[in-house]
Amino acid sequence: MMKRFISFILLLIVLFGTMNAKVNALESGIPYRTFTLGEYQFLTPTQTAYTPVGFFGSEISLNGPEDIFYFNSKFYVADSGNQRILELNQKGELLREFINSEFQKPTGVFVNEEYLFVADKDARKVFRINLDTEEIVQRIEKPTSPIFGKNNSFVPIKVAVGTNDSIYIVGEGSTSGIIQMNYAGEFVGYLGINTVEISIRKKLYNFFVKDADLASSRPSAPTNVALGAKGSILTTNNNVKERFKRLNISGVNTLRDETYYPKVDLADIWMNEEGFIYMVANSGEVFEYDSEGNLIFYFNTKDITLKQTLGLTSQASGIVTDADGNLYILDKIYNNVQIYQRTVFVDLVHEAVNLYNNGRYLESKPLWEEILRQNSSFALAHSALGAALTKEGKFEEALNEFYDAKDYEGYSNAFWEIRNLAIQKHLTLWFFIFVSAIILYKILKKVFRTLPVYERFLARKKSLKEKPLLNQIGVAFKIIRHPLDVVYLVKRKKQGSYLSGILILLLYLVVYLLNAYGSSFLFRYPFLGNVLTDFFTILAIFMLYVFVNYLVSTFFDGEGSFKTIFIVSCYAMIPAIVLTVPMTLLSYVLTYNEAFVIDLFNFVISNWTIILLIISIKEVHNYTGWETVFSILLIIFGIIILIILGLLIYSFIGQLFDFIISIIKEVIYRV
Repeated sequence: MMKRFISFILLLIVLFGTMNAKVNALESGIPYRTFTLGEYQFLTPTQTAYTPVGFFGSEISLNGPEDIFYFNSKFYVADSGNQRILELNQKGELLREFINSEFQKPTGVFVNEEYLFVADKDARKVFRINLDTEEIVQRIEKPTSPIFGKNNSFVPIKVAVGTNDSIYIVGEGSTSGIIQMNYAGEFVGYLGINTVEISIRKKLYNFFVKDADLASSRPSAPTNVALGAKGSILTTNNNVKERFKRLNISGVNTLRDETYYPKVDLADIWMNEEGFIYMVANSGEVFEYDSEGNLIFYFNTKDITLKQTLGLTSQASGIVTDADGNLYILDKIYNNVQIYQRTVFVDLVHEAVNLYNNGRYLESKPLWEEILRQNSSFALAHSALGAALTKEGKFEEALNEFYDAKDYEGYSNAFWEIRNLAIQKHLTLWFFIFVSAIILYKILKKVFRTLPVYERFLARKKSLKEKPLLNQIGVAFKIIRHPLDVVYLVKRKKQGSYLSGILILLLYLVVYLLNAYGSSFLFRYPFLGNVLTDFFTILAIFMLYVFVNYLVSTFFDGEGSFKTIFIVSCYAMIPAIVLTVPMTLLSYVLTYNEAFVIDLFNFVISNWTIILLIISIKEVHNYTGWETVFSILLIIFGIIILIILGLLIYSFIGQLFDFIISIIKEVIYRV
């Protein structure tokens, strides 16, 4: 009986193991993982969005293809190495090829009802070809307009044509933006110039380099162009934060400020009829966004092992979708087109996104709920569900959804509604309580003064003030209005002590940490570390400042002792202590509409503290104005040097420790 039971258990284990192996095999059939945006714009795993199902192109001998376009159930491929344009059917079978003696290196292709447009990099022309006759009917060359720029080169690499026959050309190295021409090939202007982001390092370089050509900074040139819904123009850009843009006719990027931009250089961009944006990088990374700039899916098709696995690419150069929403990626090294079929999960997300972006929040609600049931980390679903709940007036539930998505703007709007309802409901009561409290305080104050215990209270208060520690803390609080007097009392009258300074410093650290970790969600820094780590970090920085301050003063005849510097520096934290507490409390009743109040508090706290520290350096050491400035610069320089030395010592000790451990392991192994 026992043997039968054991056999049965073993059989179950084998069966479940086989099932698990099949599941793992199924999962391993997808050679990449799919991600979406989670909280704080971090990528989080999600269900597979696109499944590789095949490829085509090897049978038509592609050679370094640079671009692909989809129109009317046909693919058009710029087969650059073979100097031709191919027209393929839905199965990737060759229908016809466009070959012309003028083609040198066609790198961009666009098709509409009547014409095929080809951007030829080496020929430095854009050709308009009649689809029926296959003849070139127009050659667009370098514009002669002085607005274009006499010294600007014309090297077209991509092309797109709008419904109004406006022609948009991406020129290699065209730092002025997209080249816009009319139907006749006449230059209209530039569109979508990229801004120049100059780092501090570059500013210093520009300051010291006298050669204008070397010191100048030029904007990066657009690398690709596609046409979107409602006349929008999509561009890709390298070496800038906004790696892609959705431009209006004025050339302004209309994507959301919160858009998550790729960190890699993009090879191609495409928008389908539903308004979803697809991009692929040369490195194989694929991005899908909705029309508003929300990242929906991300996966990486890079074939690292070079085994030409189905669904993986070597160097992607183009991306399109067909009428069914399936994805096609052109590979210029493997010379093929990878085919990806979209999954049911993508259909669900697309339907929900379309309803949501069209303002039909309530209709999209059950779809978002189903998406969250399948993936609770889908940030866009939480935000959209929060918007739907807001429309229903369920502000508390909406608040929770916005919090889960870390959607600050949505959270702020929902909280504003909750606060508004509370004010309307309880304002009269709150006002009555406030007025009553003031009246009651005044009455009790007068009554208390008539009681016999009042005299004993005054005597006790006087005796407490005479105690050294409390007297020193009272002196510390005078720094708010009379900083010079406080420095004088501490330096000359010795009305300060290490104990009072330490207590105020500890109080500042507690208040700072309470604000950092205890502010409301809207005004709390999201990436907090460990409380103890922050405590000792701030304490170390403060003590480093005091030490370097004293060190500099010993070299430049400063009058302040270490004790005086420490005490006055601690007292300078008083304004931060006084103002941080109400700022923290206010954060729980403010929304983003009143964020300027928190900004004002931070501005006053930081600047007031800095001013008090500057005054303390001048008065404690009895410096002149220029001596104070020089001393401050030396203190900053000294702090930086000591931090660098500390990091070097820390790194050396770490390496030494690893070296000793490796020797011990070697000795143990040999013994």
